[in-house]
Amino acid sequence: MPASEMLLLLVRLAQDSDQEVAQKAEETLNRWNEKEVATQLKATECSQEVLEHFAGSTIPAIQEAIILNPLAPAASIANLASYVATPLLETILYNRTRLLDSPEVLQKIKLNPAATPEILRLVEEMETEFFGGKKRAYTVSESDQIAPGHTESIELEAELAPEDLALEGLPVDPQEREAAILNRIGAMTVRQKIQLALMGTREARAVLIRDTNKEVARSVMQSPKLTATEVESFAAMRNTSEDVLRLIGTSRTWTKNYAVIHNLVKNPKTPPMISHRLLSQLHPKDLLMLSRDRGIPEALKRNAERMIKQRAVSKS
Repeated sequence: MPASEMLLLLVRLAQDSDQEVAQKAEETLNRWNEKEVATQLKATECSQEVLEHFAGSTIPAIQEAIILNPLAPAASIANLASYVATPLLETILYNRTRLLDSPEVLQKIKLNPAATPEILRLVEEMETEFFGGKKRAYTVSESDQIAPGHTESIELEAELAPEDLALEGLPVDPQEREAAILNRIGAMTVRQKIQLALMGTREARAVLIRDTNKEVARSVMQSPKLTATEVESFAAMRNTSEDVLRLIGTSRTWTKNYAVIHNLVKNPKTPPMISHRLLSQLHPKDLLMLSRDRGIPEALKRNAERMIKQRAVSKS
């Protein structure tokens, strides 16, 4: 009998009304090799009954196998989310598609003592982003051409598989990996790029922020996984679109970060209205350096010089 069928049979026998039969079946299951059980649990054809049975396991390898199975029942994942160790909580949070479909998993994570402040912060951001008062449907029209200004209605019709969201199976070598990521993203539709921008990895966001489709780049800025470090980088990049730079420069959240302000003002692609408004927030040393920077617009340099003189007068 194939291992998958034997496993299912034993799980059913473990629930038999005859206590002796159930006990023997449970003992047999407990003697199975952990790696072999984990291999069966990762398989997409694994029975839901088997996944549910092992969802109460305390063995990390088995817990991880269930979490990595995209077809694992939401109830089983929620059960695991309430008690697994921190690394596995991070693995659970990686599957954004599952969390969108099963918000109860987020609730269970918050009850887990192993949830770190960073994990709880991410959960809160996701709840606000996807399920809070400003809930977004995330729908995309049938056409790949998305009307400007409609990023808050993006439907994930053509969903990517979990391995695509995680960009799994790519080369380790940095140059080969970058080329592979570019090829994989280049073959995606606009709908899929938007899904990846919202739920994918940092590497994917670094590529998609430069996408020629404005809605894809804007979706990167809406990702609940976006970090301050990434935004600092986007603000400094010369190939970031003016639209994205404007989004960053008008965001109260991101303009609380001094590095973001500094990078925006120094970036010649930043819309003049944004850079001139933020200029007054620069420290004296940075303002002086800016007034000598040949890479920024002349009008901004003159404005910086004017501010330096004004500050000097006010101190005297």
